Amino acid sequence: MAYGVISQWTSTVAINAALETEAREKYLPGIKALGALHAFFVSTGDTTFNVVTIYPDEATATAAAEKQKALREKAAAELPVKIVGELRGNVFAMS
Repeated sequence: MAYGVISQWTSTVAINAALETEAREKYLPGIKALGALHAFFVSTGDTTFNVVTIYPDEATATAAAEKQKALREKAAAELPVKIVGELRGNVFAMS
């Protein structure tokens, strides 16, 4: 069964094209390299966004957790963003 990880983020500046490009070109490939099937950066407000990552199973998500933490720390160090929460769980419906 697929497994989802949703990280909640905030930024000290408005989400803009430069941040979106950085996410798409630098961080998305890193997430995919951890074994993710899909990853989505979803704008939820002017200065907030969520990263929704779908792994093939919980074991893959758990194995990726430490490297995922390192990617998050890198993003927080390089960009005006910080993680404010995380949710994890089984995906029970998907198309």
